[in-house]
Amino acid sequence: MASSTSQNGSQETVMDVTVDQVARVYANAFMGLAAKNSNSDAMVEELRAVIAEVLDTFPQLEKTLGSSLVSDEQKEQILERVFGKFASAQVLNFLKVLSRHGRLGLLRDVVRNVEKLNIERSGQTQVEVRVATELDDGLREEIINRIRRALDRDPLLNIKIDPSLIAGIVVRVGDTVFDGSLKTRLEQTRRDMIARAIEQIETQPARFATT
Repeated sequence: MASSTSQNGSQETVMDVTVDQVARVYANAFMGLAAKNSNSDAMVEELRAVIAEVLDTFPQLEKTLGSSLVSDEQKEQILERVFGKFASAQVLNFLKVLSRHGRLGLLRDVVRNVEKLNIERSGQTQVEVRVATELDDGLREEIINRIRRALDRDPLLNIKIDPSLIAGIVVRVGDTVFDGSLKTRLEQTRRDMIARAIEQIETQPARFATT
């Protein structure tokens, strides 16, 4: 697993970079295909529905499509039987391309990246905000306005309540994290105190020597 560092130096675990990079390549390919369609948003929604309405409902199907024990030819036949009657030709062919390249196991990651790219194309950007308690309307609007000014894009907030933060806020945009939580500040203060104590012991050992 890879990790990214927040502005205060704390470590945040993120998804494996290689998986995300591969998924983004296919997501970009899909968005290129969608851009040639008269209703690209409908194609994005259709791909999203493959996850939400099919794979979430039939988890065994997802396991079968991601299994190395099932041949690519068998997977294409399954895709044709399951999606052939209601999926558009473009979306079905895209699923088959993933199958031929052995990437159906990355479908959820691909769809997540497609959604992100589609949002960015509309002039927005996804922003995860973690706070200790629910935000009132005024504070929510203030956060949106500040993020909008900082990014020069309209933020699409995904707010998560995390009581362990105690107070403050943690904002994630992509792999960049700003951690302004009280929990982190208290932890940093504790670390600083320990570091100062160790430094004093190392630089002035005589003060701590026993007779």
